[in-house]
Amino acid sequence: MPENSSNWRNEGFTLIEIIIVVTILGILAAVALPRYIGQTERYTASEGVQTLTTLLLSQKRYALENSDAYATTLASLDVTIPSSSYFDVPTVANNASAVASIARNTGAYTLSISDAGAISCSGAICASIKTWK
Repeated sequence: MPENSSNWRNEGFTLIEIIIVVTILGILAAVALPRYIGQTERYTASEGVQTLTTLLLSQKRYALENSDAYATTLASLDVTIPSSSYFDVPTVANNASAVASIARNTGAYTLSISDAGAISCSGAICASIKTWK
């Protein structure tokens, strides 16, 4: 007895359908993953910016007490900076253009702050993480 087309059931997906779905998922991942990584790095950079702001305030207090000279060692300042999982130990300098700086422990970038409060970034990914004015 010949099979009717109405009795035959088509089950599962064809190879073409699976390839199309995998391709679409790959494109979505290629677009979303860099944006996700960039966003998490922005949050990480904000920790560095907060540390630099704290160091700037401490440097200004130090300069008021020491004839407008900034501290050259972290130990000279009246602040304790907690250790960070993301950044190396910050450095301070008697330099108006960079009174403090902090480097990402991966080496991806270094953040610096001037005595006017301007944050600068040096490194390859600085344009994608800028979260400050």
